[in-house]
Amino acid sequence: MTQLIPNKETIDKIRTRAGIDEQRLQGAVKTLKDWLKKQPHLPHDYDEVRLETLLLRCKGRVEICKQTIDMYYTLRSAIPEIFCHRDPYEPWFKQASSLRCFVPLPKLTEDYDRVSLLVYLDKDPSKYIVYDVFKMIFMIFEIRNTEDYNLSEIFIVDLENITMGHVVKYTLPAVKKLQISALKGFKGRVKGIHFINAPPFVDSAVTVIKNTLKPKFVARIHVHRKGCNSLLKHVSPRILPTEYGGDAGPLHDHWNMWKEKLESYRSWFLEQEDVKVDEMKRPGKSFNSSDLFGFEGSFRQLDFD
Repeated sequence: MTQLIPNKETIDKIRTRAGIDEQRLQGAVKTLKDWLKKQPHLPHDYDEVRLETLLLRCKGRVEICKQTIDMYYTLRSAIPEIFCHRDPYEPWFKQASSLRCFVPLPKLTEDYDRVSLLVYLDKDPSKYIVYDVFKMIFMIFEIRNTEDYNLSEIFIVDLENITMGHVVKYTLPAVKKLQISALKGFKGRVKGIHFINAPPFVDSAVTVIKNTLKPKFVARIHVHRKGCNSLLKHVSPRILPTEYGGDAGPLHDHWNMWKEKLESYRSWFLEQEDVKVDEMKRPGKSFNSSDLFGFEGSFRQLDFD
């Protein structure tokens, strides 16, 4: 089964690159555990392993970690379409996993980045339920909170099978929920996003997206035409699956292993169904959905790290 956690030597190198030594890390973990105990509205099951990986994603910033933990549990109540009913034995999962795959590849880059592939597997948009796909993707992020260890993220999005029928499924409310979930509830440092096998209509969409982003993030977005091997200039073949000019074996083998891993976490996902924020116990003003979805601003104002 897919294993993401590197050996101790690599973990030590990642910590050094991040500027977080063992003493500072353990001190920050203790601070977060003590803080959690004093939050009556939050569950107290955020274990030390997840606290450590969160600290890494947040560059050791304890206050950012606190905000992320609070939002992580808040989203479970605020966006049930993504964070509830996450049983991988149910029909929705079989359908979603046959239409789209999200594969964090097992080998890190030389800079200790995790490369993940997102691939549209089916050209028929009529079967595509966007929230089920989002749910599946965030389930994988949940597993990675426990099992992954890296400095930053590189995403490769294969658009060969995408159609305008898929695009129109991404309504503004759906995109906003995805945006808030990824940026506020899970956090992470995105080093690059590569759109490959991109049809012509993608250019217009990417241009619109770039116009809403901070300049430092615009430079991290790359569009590769179909049949273009320019991706290999950014990502080593030793990391990529065979279908993408790499040496890491077939994509479907990686995806099958990830589906098995998701199923192996079934008990945990079922146990987590009611593990969420209790707004009645939140100190000060309680949180409601309008606070989240009435959120004013744009991607430009958000912190992508």
